[in-house]
Amino acid sequence: MNTILTILVSLLIFGFLIMTHELGHFIAARKCGVTVEEFSAGMGPLIAQKKIKGTDFSLRALPIGGFCKMKGEDEDDDSQGSLYSASPLKRIIILLSGATMNLLTAAVLFFAIYCMTGTDPTTTLAKITPGSPAAIAGLEVGDTIISINSTVINEWDDITALVRDGEGGKVTVVVRKADGTERSYDMVPEYSPEDDAYLIGITPVIKTNALKALGMGISMVGTYIVLICQVFGRLFSGKAGLEVFSGPVGAAAVIGEYMNYGITYILSIAASIAVSLGFFNLLPIPALDGSRALFALYELIFKKHIDRKTEGIIHTVGFIILMAFGLLITFRDIVNLRK
Repeated sequence: MNTILTILVSLLIFGFLIMTHELGHFIAARKCGVTVEEFSAGMGPLIAQKKIKGTDFSLRALPIGGFCKMKGEDEDDDSQGSLYSASPLKRIIILLSGATMNLLTAAVLFFAIYCMTGTDPTTTLAKITPGSPAAIAGLEVGDTIISINSTVINEWDDITALVRDGEGGKVTVVVRKADGTERSYDMVPEYSPEDDAYLIGITPVIKTNALKALGMGISMVGTYIVLICQVFGRLFSGKAGLEVFSGPVGAAAVIGEYMNYGITYILSIAASIAVSLGFFNLLPIPALDGSRALFALYELIFKKHIDRKTEGIIHTVGFIILMAFGLLITFRDIVNLRK
């Protein structure tokens, strides 16, 4: 049952991320005057189709993504409404819009995570760990810490500085109770090897600032991009091998593991996949959007285009290499799962 659920959730995540990618192409193509012949949810046999404003909106049998078919994108067609009838700048916008939408999707997912988990820990207690120094001393949920060792507490970081980073000596904690009265408690923090800090066993009430959550979501996208660049740096320097890559099978295994921890963890892995998908599609690798945009950039700068047939051959060869690489990574992921 868990395996089936993992497969379904993985298909849902990959399908959603691919559809948002294609939606980016669709919106940009429409805005730039390029005809979208078909926008499909799913792949394979056609289930249903409806034409709206010149575009066939389709539902297909296999829930493994979708596609946005633009007029003339795979042929030498300069007729009105075709991709190659658009200016090089518009083509660049259209080609990079899918990856851009992936990065925006990641930012939205991170934003949702921070909205659910909160952004600002307060000094009011939401949970007391049973058997902890705080529980033994008598602290209660709803208490608000106002001072530790006579130092006034204004924010959660003050507690961290005085307790977590302390030397484990006795601390005197003064709290304001729910009825407004103040009470003092003495306790000795316990060292946690896992956290590498002294703890008294308290968890704060966390409030959410939507604007701050949005900023943190955007910042997380940047953080993941930096991490991906660092991985590439290790790869090109010979400090890492192909083990740094993971295909759909490896990603599904991670999704299955994260499902045990709740929705925020699932959204987190979905957001990280979205960043990876967006980042890789921006790279100038033949067959990917980044490479197609590079050809358009060449045309924009030098006012001439590379022979479409030659460009098509380059993308075809690139596609074959990518598929072979994908099969290799998938095979390795399957072998790792069987270990």
